[in-house]
Amino acid sequence: MNSKQNIPGYWTRFLLRLKHWEFWPTTLVYLPVILCYPYWALRSGSLFFFALVNPNMKMGGLYGGSKYDALMELDKEDIPTTLLFAPSDTVGLVMETMKDMKLDFPIIVKPDLGERGKGVEKVSNLAHLEQIVAAVTSPFIVQEYIDLPFEAGVFYIRKPSEDKGMVTSVVVKGFLSIVGDGEQTIEQLAAKDRRAVLIWDSLMQCVKEHRNKILAKGQKLTLEPIGNHRRGTAFNDGRHLITDALIAETERMAQSLPNFYYGRFDVRAESEEAFRNGKTMRVMEVNGANAEPAHIYQEGTPLLEGLTTLVKYWNMLYLIAKENKKNHALPKFSEAWVVYRDWQNIKKEKLNAPMGDVSAKFI
Repeated sequence: MNSKQNIPGYWTRFLLRLKHWEFWPTTLVYLPVILCYPYWALRSGSLFFFALVNPNMKMGGLYGGSKYDALMELDKEDIPTTLLFAPSDTVGLVMETMKDMKLDFPIIVKPDLGERGKGVEKVSNLAHLEQIVAAVTSPFIVQEYIDLPFEAGVFYIRKPSEDKGMVTSVVVKGFLSIVGDGEQTIEQLAAKDRRAVLIWDSLMQCVKEHRNKILAKGQKLTLEPIGNHRRGTAFNDGRHLITDALIAETERMAQSLPNFYYGRFDVRAESEEAFRNGKTMRVMEVNGANAEPAHIYQEGTPLLEGLTTLVKYWNMLYLIAKENKKNHALPKFSEAWVVYRDWQNIKKEKLNAPMGDVSAKFI
């Protein structure tokens, strides 16, 4: 069979993306929030009111904040081994530090100031690590890869005037995978997966020369190990998994972060049951004001429901920041603008290849 017959064309991908609003450009999805933003800014007296939603995070965690610093506030048993490096550091120093910390491949490498899964890579060998270290121009994190099968994002909100918060959203992540039949190539199998088609160009760049490889019958290949829906991961509504035990464990972690009122914990656990019971959870990342109630990105969620949910969450963010204004000072415009400008410059950078070291998964 000629695999070229199975490659989805541009218009096929365009129409599919059009039907799936969760893959639309961020600016378009956030248009209702953008339209409401002047109201919140006027009522709060600052364009940067969001900085007070989590006063101890730079800009409230919306941008410019260090992922490393946020993780280091948590108890050590709650997080994987996480190392921070400067762009001037050599791969030799990285490997030496990894050896001292008894950290071996595979590892996760990501920008310290990144967002939305950009630049996050699972690295399985020295050659790939050398490629990354040679390309970085901003601080980056090397993190232990947590090989636990269940991954979720847990959204936490607490009013400053209240002692305890609440878990308002849970998103369960389903990684983009294909299963071989002994006959079709990786490219042919991927062409039948809707989420693979939605990220086709970057996916094929990732597979490269292995696209014509035939997987054995029953052989499973995870095409994207990074849990971001713009990289093909399915985001499923997991709010039915919220239990008293999960709330209590999330509260414990949130309370260990100083002045933390709004954000999401990205965690892995041994199983769904363990997650429900708040057991074996390891926190890979803490997100502040940039966090989303990502359950809205489940396929089939009505557009209106998704957009109104985003506005509701941003209104809660505004109310928390307004309450915190009584005890915390807003950043000066000049200072906030510098952070914003630096963040925009970093966003233009690429850590390395867009999809990572796929070949190591099946070669």
